[in-house]
Amino acid sequence: MDNPSFLYLLLFPAKKMMKVGKANNIYNRVQSLRRFWGEVDYEHSYRIALPQSEVFKLEKMLHFLLAKYQTGIDAGDGYTELFYIEALEPAIKHIHYVIEHDVINAQLQQGIEKPQISAGKSAAHRHRKMKKQSDAMISNLIRVTEQFSRINRLLLILLFKQHRLRYQYDIEENTVLFRIADNRTDQGETLKIMRMFSFFIEDFRYTGGTNYCSGACNKGTITQYTVQLISTDHDAHPLVAYLASQSERLFNKLPSRSSLLTEDLPILESGRILREILHSEGEA
Repeated sequence: MDNPSFLYLLLFPAKKMMKVGKANNIYNRVQSLRRFWGEVDYEHSYRIALPQSEVFKLEKMLHFLLAKYQTGIDAGDGYTELFYIEALEPAIKHIHYVIEHDVINAQLQQGIEKPQISAGKSAAHRHRKMKKQSDAMISNLIRVTEQFSRINRLLLILLFKQHRLRYQYDIEENTVLFRIADNRTDQGETLKIMRMFSFFIEDFRYTGGTNYCSGACNKGTITQYTVQLISTDHDAHPLVAYLASQSERLFNKLPSRSSLLTEDLPILESGRILREILHSEGEA
């Protein structure tokens, strides 16, 4: 017989999202999720206890039925199982339906119970929690610093090889439209550069992520990156803001147009390129 497990509907009020997942210990699972998505509404979340095989089937069914409510978030712990908060009501209706029709033998319960911590263990628990937060903060600081190290290395390459590269950039409304003409366009390299500008910050007061590269598109030999100037983001984390101010000093030394160019590189409109691709696929 299967060991018991839980299917849960966890609500994250700050993000206005719900996660549909499974766990043997919901509270332990919450501790890892809240680092990405904030505090859980324990009182208004739901759980249902079932054998593991049935939990898996019910979870997959709900993911399928709630597909139109998916958030589209593409990173973070359990991001594929996140739905807009409006998915809660239909999720409950689907679960009640399978219960009423004897597909499963269980009851949906509201509320996620927190484990009771004895007074003698509470101090040690707080110490472990603070140490874990401290370790995570230091690891995060190192990771963000390494990201800016890679950004600076990229800027230095552009500075020292500017006479051998065909590039051009314009700044529109605090956004850099950087184009480079290269016959060896590498999708993997493009994604690697985009990830340089995606930052996840975690410390004692703040947890969240921001992506300053809103997209990359290419046409022919031209690849264009759309990057927001971090110095214009008044909500940027102080660590990111400081490191960005140093990187932008390097960027400001880079001429806006390569001396190799005989004519301007056109600004690419990503929306129009996407429409052209879809149109050509439709004709094929």
